[in-house]
Amino acid sequence: MPEDLNARVERLEEGERRAWAAIEALADKQERLDDVLVLLAEAQAKTEVRFRETDVRFRDIEERFRDTDARFRDVEERFRDVEERFRETDARFRDTDVRIDKLVSAIGELIRGRNGGVQ
Repeated sequence: MPEDLNARVERLEEGERRAWAAIEALADKQERLDDVLVLLAEAQAKTEVRFRETDVRFRDIEERFRDTDARFRDVEERFRDVEERFRETDARFRDTDVRIDKLVSAIGELIRGRNGGVQ
């Protein structure tokens, strides 16, 4: 029976060693998990900062786009004004050309009339 008792004590001591080894392994894993959680929290904070910076840049780009769009509309309006003025000027030139043609014809007829129809 003393051997049975010694064997049981040895088994209990071996179980205790395994239990402490398991506890130490769990403690190491818990420590590594804590380190990972710290890294994740830092990464999340950096990501949030980058999102805010991106949001600010995006708003700046939107504002620039609105400014550019407004300038483009102004340029379009000016172009329409210039185009209208060009049409008006072109019509005046055509009218002037017609008047010059008539004047030249009238002068020619006047000269022919004074010369008795001879040029």
